[in-house]
Amino acid sequence: MIGMEGNSRRADPSDLEAVLALDRASPVGRERAALLTSRVQAGEVILFEKEDQLLGFAVVRKRSFFGRDFVELLTVTESSRRRGVGSNLLEEVVKRSSSVRIFTSTNQSNSEMIGLLEKTSWQFSGQLQGIDEGDPELIFFKDAL
Repeated sequence: MIGMEGNSRRADPSDLEAVLALDRASPVGRERAALLTSRVQAGEVILFEKEDQLLGFAVVRKRSFFGRDFVELLTVTESSRRRGVGSNLLEEVVKRSSSVRIFTSTNQSNSEMIGLLEKTSWQFSGQLQGIDEGDPELIFFKDAL
């Protein structure tokens, strides 16, 4: 395990309120409660906890990106950033992957996520225009071991 010690596990419906609370604390500018509710119910959310406190989560859609797993969302509490929570979540995503190659994306303006992906050896794949006007979506991938 990289960075901060803690436990990773798949979220279950009893975790929904904690996931929604963490998401509301993130300045994303849009409501994602319906999306996160469906992802938790589908078993597509991986949590990272320490001492029963939720520090972050990743939403992984199995085989949804050209037949490969896709990390749709990664969120870490502000106080836990740069302490290894994101690295641990990405490592767990790779370990649990149902495909040999896993993809994710982030806006070009999200320098924190780009730094995390580079630090954890995800490779740049390309960019998409037209999703968020003036802020290209950068695609990254990593091969499961």
